[in-house]
Amino acid sequence: MRPAPARRRVRRVCMFVTNGVSIDTRVIKEAASLTAAGHEVTVLGLREPGQAPQETLEGFAIRRLRPDTLRTRRAGWRAALAPAGMAWALADYWTRAFLAATAERFDVYHAHDLVTLPVAWAARARRGGAVVYDAHELFTELSRLDLFSRAFFRVLETLLIGRADRVITVNDSIAAELSRRYGVATPRVLRNCPRTFGRRPDPAESPLRERARVPAGRAIVLYQGLYMPHRGLENLVRAAAAFEKAHLVFMGWGPLLDNLKAIAVSEGLTDRVTFIDPVPMRDLLGVTAGADVGVIPYRNVGLNNFFTSPNKLFEYCAAGVPVAASRFPELVKVVEGLAVGRTFDPDDPSSIATAVNAIVGDPAELARLRENAGRAAASFSWEREAEVLQAVYDSLPVEA
Repeated sequence: MRPAPARRRVRRVCMFVTNGVSIDTRVIKEAASLTAAGHEVTVLGLREPGQAPQETLEGFAIRRLRPDTLRTRRAGWRAALAPAGMAWALADYWTRAFLAATAERFDVYHAHDLVTLPVAWAARARRGGAVVYDAHELFTELSRLDLFSRAFFRVLETLLIGRADRVITVNDSIAAELSRRYGVATPRVLRNCPRTFGRRPDPAESPLRERARVPAGRAIVLYQGLYMPHRGLENLVRAAAAFEKAHLVFMGWGPLLDNLKAIAVSEGLTDRVTFIDPVPMRDLLGVTAGADVGVIPYRNVGLNNFFTSPNKLFEYCAAGVPVAASRFPELVKVVEGLAVGRTFDPDDPSSIATAVNAIVGDPAELARLRENAGRAAASFSWEREAEVLQAVYDSLPVEA
């Protein structure tokens, strides 16, 4: 007699996240995939300017519980009070999220990042169910944390990670580090791959060259994403001085934009460096495909950066674009392991330039790396990762 198929009774999911959700691609992809699989998903987040308190996106519900003041930048005397203000905002979110999550019955409480794990644990303790801890990064090693915050969150993770029913994270290096630190089973890896819908974008149809006004005959070196500290973007601008037959394009946004533009001016590189606006996620791969090199110049300012495998790594590959990246474990694994590009020392602009020139300086090598990136693209799709996520949910304990 054949055994009966396992019952899939996990249906109501409450996700916690401390942002406005709209540009958090990992949260959106997970929530949408679970919804498509038949689950009912509610995301409890924060409200950024112009966002509605409630919204439905790709079939799942978003409830924004309070204004997002966690990332508000302050100057002068207000800067000294910023840690206290952020602590109060976080405590207020925890309180509101706990009340919202326990006002009705959920089967799973899904904590996106360590900062939301306490409220997921508390809601499970109050109402029953299961907790999924989704570590987007090695949170206690974030460079922006002060010593007190780092110690506080390290204690929090020590206390709570073992109480989660399942732990997932973004790559093997962070999974191994979490297991080593806390003596827990190695977390399941759910990579930040893009949704490809089984298609490869055509470089000839990309509007990138036109948007950036890069003349034909010059290779395009692309950085896409946030302009944030410790991502090596200043050195990337300086490296452009030694690019051979290549033009550097920044496509994104963030607090370092004016500083990066100022460096381009002071170094006399305005004819070699261009800044353009970001594009919607649905258009990203199609635009990215027009680049000749995608660059990831993050600096080693802590384990979180050292273990990084950012979204753009998989986006470049999915678009069939060779990669030049910092010589860090997860980047080396993809870039050198799959022969899709070159790695470099992010603290040395000349090393960045050498890697870029090695890719674009030889047409045969560029074609080979493009072919390898295209081959790797088949492995880097959210459609595959969604199966991993569903397997995690299928393995959760089911209450009678």
